[in-house]
Amino acid sequence: MRRLCPSLTDLQAFEMAARHGSFTRAAQELSVTQGAVSKQVKQLEQFVGVELFLRLRHGLVLTEAGQAYLAKIQVGLGQIEAATLELISHQGQGGTLYLTSMPTFGARWLIPRLAGFMRLRPDIHVEFLPHRQGYDFSTPELDAAVRFGEGVWPGSGADYIVGRDVVPVGSPRLFPRPCATPEELLKQPLMHHTSALDGWTDWFEQAGCDTRRAREGARFDQYNLLSQAAAAGFGIALIPRCLIEDELRDGKLAPVIELRIRARQGYYLCYPETKSKLPILQAFRQWLMEASQVAEPRTDDG
Repeated sequence: MRRLCPSLTDLQAFEMAARHGSFTRAAQELSVTQGAVSKQVKQLEQFVGVELFLRLRHGLVLTEAGQAYLAKIQVGLGQIEAATLELISHQGQGGTLYLTSMPTFGARWLIPRLAGFMRLRPDIHVEFLPHRQGYDFSTPELDAAVRFGEGVWPGSGADYIVGRDVVPVGSPRLFPRPCATPEELLKQPLMHHTSALDGWTDWFEQAGCDTRRAREGARFDQYNLLSQAAAAGFGIALIPRCLIEDELRDGKLAPVIELRIRARQGYYLCYPETKSKLPILQAFRQWLMEASQVAEPRTDDG
């Protein structure tokens, strides 16, 4: 289906004239005649059926509609220019991959391993967009996002990375040796992540325990805070092993029971289906899947 899009030349003439407030100065910068710029803007106004400028004796003044249109097309023209410069620079190879990530996962797991990808593909630059930008794939520049959940997001591809291997942990001062049975954990203060409030319920259910107390206790919105609270002796927390490897190795945290149970939720690489064939995304995805297999080898049950 043909896109409803005016001529790029007409858009450039409009943007330049709006920026200078003059057809003459726009023409000078574009190296064309004043009449050519005036004609191109007129063609654009005819195309959209809206007057974009008030043509006054002292110069051009944008109409209200013109101001709103200008703000939107400047973004698009900037993206076209950036994409073109990137293509010219990389000659079709490499480029920039724009990514968002859960903060703790990015800091604890992804960033420490990213140097390996950079050595493998020095032609690809990974740029982290603000996490508050989230997972809105309608944002043109966002190529992929690391999300936490069960792996199903409509309109998005999702590949499991790590995180389902969870560990009940606490301060080694309070738990010098692991508990003998899962029921003993229910006697301790439980702590929760706000994005995984069913985590303890699922864990106790798989362990064959009563789950009525499983949702009681303090809640934290980041695993980084949750791990610090557990190390400080506030209670026990259920945390993905991949996020606390350093604390377990250094003895700041200790497993409170030796029982391997896999959680329903984990970290996934998500991307819009429209970008699934993007070469730089495919390269990053392949590397990430290999890194995840090394970090958390898959069992028969996934």
